[in-house]
Parts: sequence; C-alpha cells; structure tokens
Amino acid sequence: MRRFRRLAAILVMCSPLLALAQGYTARPQDAATASAPVVEAPVVVSSPLTNVPARQRRSLNGPWQALVDAYGSGIGEWKAVWKDKTATGKHDFYEYGFDDSFTLDVPGDFNTQRPELTWLEGSVWYRRGFDYDRAAARRKGRRLFVHFGGANYHADVFLNGEKLGSHEGGFTPFQFELTDKVRDGENRLMVHVNNERRRDGIPAQGFDWFNYGGLTRDVDLLETPATYIQDYAIQLVPGSLSQVEGWVKLAGTAPRQPVRVRIAELDVNVRVQAGADGVARLQFQAPFALWSPANPRLYRVAVSTPQDAVEEDIGFRSIAVRGDEILLNGEPIFLRGVNLHEEIDSRRAHSQEDAQRLLEQARQLGANFIRLAHYPYNEHLVRLADRMGLLLWQEIPVYQGIDFADAGMRGKMEAMLAEMIGRDRNRAAVVLWGIANETSPGEERNTALAALAQRSRQLDATRLVAAAFYGPGFQGNTLAVTDPLIASLDVVGVNEYFGWYTPWPVEPEQAVWKPFGKPLLISEFGAEARHGNHGSDEVASAWNEEFQAGFYEKQLRMLKRIPFLRGVAPWVLADFRSPVRLHPFQAGYNRKGLLSERGEPKLAWQVIHEYYQEIGR
Repeated sequence: MRRFRRLAAILVMCSPLLALAQGYTARPQDAATASAPVVEAPVVVSSPLTNVPARQRRSLNGPWQALVDAYGSGIGEWKAVWKDKTATGKHDFYEYGFDDSFTLDVPGDFNTQRPELTWLEGSVWYRRGFDYDRAAARRKGRRLFVHFGGANYHADVFLNGEKLGSHEGGFTPFQFELTDKVRDGENRLMVHVNNERRRDGIPAQGFDWFNYGGLTRDVDLLETPATYIQDYAIQLVPGSLSQVEGWVKLAGTAPRQPVRVRIAELDVNVRVQAGADGVARLQFQAPFALWSPANPRLYRVAVSTPQDAVEEDIGFRSIAVRGDEILLNGEPIFLRGVNLHEEIDSRRAHSQEDAQRLLEQARQLGANFIRLAHYPYNEHLVRLADRMGLLLWQEIPVYQGIDFADAGMRGKMEAMLAEMIGRDRNRAAVVLWGIANETSPGEERNTALAALAQRSRQLDATRLVAAAFYGPGFQGNTLAVTDPLIASLDVVGVNEYFGWYTPWPVEPEQAVWKPFGKPLLISEFGAEARHGNHGSDEVASAWNEEFQAGFYEKQLRMLKRIPFLRGVAPWVLADFRSPVRLHPFQAGYNRKGLLSERGEPKLAWQVIHEYYQEIGR
C-alpha cells in the first residue's frame, strides 16, 4: 500500500513529452525573414487516455490532404503554412496550398505512399476537415480530444490555424484537448510532422532500420464527460496470484466521485471513492484463472463512475525473478523468442491485419515470446498478443548513439517510458519493460539508465526491467557480462554475434559463461543471408542460407550449455529495410531474417523451429 501514497507524485511524472505551444520558433533558414514573433498560445495538455478502443470515438483515419515542406519553412512566419490561408483577393497570395495537393493515407508512413518521398527525412504537412456540433456537446457537458497513436518524429498540431501543442517521439501516443477551441460546423485539423534524425533525439542520428515518417498510427476524436476516467492500473500485486491492488485516476472538474470496478464472471464488485486528486485506490481478491501462453485467459473488467464508463479485457498473471530464474505464475519459464521490427511488405506495419500476420509468423516459428525491437509497437499488436498468449519485451528507443550528456535527454527518456507504460500497463502479455539497447557504459549513461530503471518500477511495479548489452568478449574461453547497469536490472539481455561480426575464438562447446546472479536472455544473435542464395556454409561473405543455418547450429551448441540461460531471441524474424546495408546482396535490407521480406522461410527458420519444438515439449 505504500506505493499508493506515492501515486499522485508518480502521475505527475507520467505527463507526456508534450512541448506546450510557446510560439513558433523560426528554424535557422527562417531567421532572416521571420520579422515578427508569432503570438504565443499556451495550453494545458492532458495525459493520453488509456483504453482508447473503449471510448466514444470518431476515427479520422483515411485520406488527408498533404504537402511536402522539405526545409521546414512552413513552421515559421515566412511561409506560415500553419495559418492555413487561401487567397481571396486580387493581390494576396500564399506560397502553399492544400486544395490542389495530393493525399496521404492515415495511418501510414509517407515514405512508401509516393515514390518521390521514399528517402524524405523532413517535414510533411497533413490537413483533415471535420464537422462538429459544439452547441450540442456543451449542452451535454462533453469534452473533446484529438488522440494520436503515434507520429514520427516531431509533431506540431493546429486547429483552425491555432497551435495546440507539440510532441516529440515517434512511437508513443499523445493527445490535445479541443473542447474550448473547436467551432460549430467545419473545423480544420493540421499536423506538421518532421522525421529528421536528430543528435538530441531518441533514437539519435544512427539506427539500423528505416526511418518511416508521418502519421503512422490511428488518429481519433474522443468525447468524454466533464470528469472522465483518464487511467487505471488493475493488476496482481507482485508475489500474489489472487490479490489485486490498483487505482483509477479521474480527470476533470469534479474529481471526488465514487468509482466502481466489476468483473462479473468472478463476482467482483468493488466500490471506492476518489479523492481530491482524482485517485481511487482499490484492492480485492479473486480466484483468477491465470493468464499464460498455454491459456491466455482474459476477463471483462468494467470501470465506471456516475458520469463515465469503460470496459476492457484484462489478463491476470504474475511475473517475477528468483535468483537467475524467471517465474511466470510462480513456475520457471524459458522464453522461446524472436525479435521483430514493425514492418511488413516493406512499409511501416499499422493495421490489425498487419499485427495478425506478424504475430502468426512468430507463433508458427514456435515462439512464446517476442522482443519488440527497438521501440513501442502499435497498440493493435500488443492487444492481439494478449489474446494469442505471446509474452512481450517492449522497449523505448534508447539506442546506440544516445547523447546522455544532453541536458534534456533524461526528461525525454522518462516521458517516453511513461507514455509506453501508460498505454500498456494492463496488458498481461507485456512482461518486460526494456530501457535501452546496446548503449556504451559511462558515468552519464550509467546514472541516467539506473534512474530510468527505478522510474519504471515507480510507474509499474508489476513487471520486470531489462536492457540489452553488447556481447562480452572472450577472455580465453570465458565470457563475463560486467556492465555496471546489471545491478539496476531484473533481467539481462545480451546481443552477441559470434560467428558473424566476431569469429569464434574457441569451439562453441568450450565457451564458459560466468554467472552474475540474474536471468540471462540472449536478446539478439544472427547472421545475414539472402533468400534463395546458396553455397558454402563456411564463407560468411557469400550471404547464403547454408552459412546462416550453420551459424545458428553453432550458436545452439553454445547456448544449450549455459545453465542460467532463460531465453533466446534470434535476430530477426524477417528481413527489414535499412539504408545502412549497402552490399548488393543486402540492397538496403538487413538480411538477418529467418524469413525474407516477402515471408519466405530460409534454411535457418527450420533450425530454430526444430530447436523450439525440442525444448517446448
């Protein structure tokens, strides 16, 4: 119960990474022409609502008018696209226009919708109109929000030429309130999205996947009562298989309201009272059928107040560590995993159908566990994993090259973590929050990531904290994982490519891994091969399937001999686009997939499939 006393402070720390509208600072190329400052428009921005599918919502998906602004000129005063003006007199004109421009489908990345945008890393403007009966909404005391599932990377949002605010981060949700800004009748929503890689961004400038830009996830208008259910956590207490301790957070003008939580199937009917902070704390016991990959049991949970009500399907399970073991519902489990990228048909995956295809491929491999590399995925996929019984490692894109010395970096990392956890804290499938991948030890990095691990536990104590490290080097025949961040983690991931980037100095059976007292996951291992290319299994530079299959056979000979190994995740399920892959056999793809980009299995697929059949019995 002690964590409840910290709840109000934690909820404040959960506020999303939303730069409130503070005027439109001219970009460097605008400096000479931005003669007057833009009027500031400060707004209060709320944390995103949880459980968007259960809300009263109106989808804004579909075709949006768009224009390309590669230099970002439209965000300043010079071109001022944000004003959304159309010439009406003889002598006025504007050097932009939406009415005669092209359209882009939302959700979807802009790079793959038009050939001329394939390599664009810059600004694209989106515009969409909608009608709204403001008078009727006011009579009913309704509030209106626009909710974005994700926009890569930096987004500025405008309504009827007025800035609502900004968001940084390409893979987590954000929203703005429109209640006092929306007009009766026609309204125009405009979004400026810039996917430029930034030295102070997360991820930073160098990463090994395609930088899909745009409104890549769903956009919805959400209506709520004046005081609404903003968020809630309803999960088992760590260490218990029947006890729930949770909370419901109300937002609005009258937060002191009674709250009711029901699970009809279990005869759970809990009534609690929210305080002045809008937080209602709850606890109850029930004879849950526990969620697991073998039995992904979900219960319909209803949360209501006199003004608002939502429902969703939630699974209840326990995840813990004991020494170097991982325990699911109190029993040791081995994670038969695979890594994914959120890509399908050489584009950003965005639909429920896309998620179904990706997860079905993983399940056909024999996986019970998926690492969602290297960023939070679409909510469609996470909810579907709940139903399919697939355990998830979900991480924020704290990737190679992060500038931990940057003054604003810690705040960005914490905000992205809070947005990820806020969206998915009630998903039984998610068992690991990943805080970093392949970052280099150093004083600033060590301090920042240790604090991030602690923040993760403050936001959600019911899941484990993990990070993935570069593989250790051999000292003779010994491998020792010694990163100082280990002390802050529950589970340690190691990315190692012995036999690919690093030759084997000893035979796989001779490798000895030193224990470090915590569970070990081999979170990445793999080699590249182009599907259909065959040849010697001894020549790495031949890019053939035989070498890739032989790589995995050697790896498994080593992995089977690590007594504290608790899971493996080959890199990667399918070939994915990466502009840094320059060899003709790669042709702009990372070819470490067990499947080709078209879903064709390579020889290595069968090696892993048979291994998972063997250990899954």
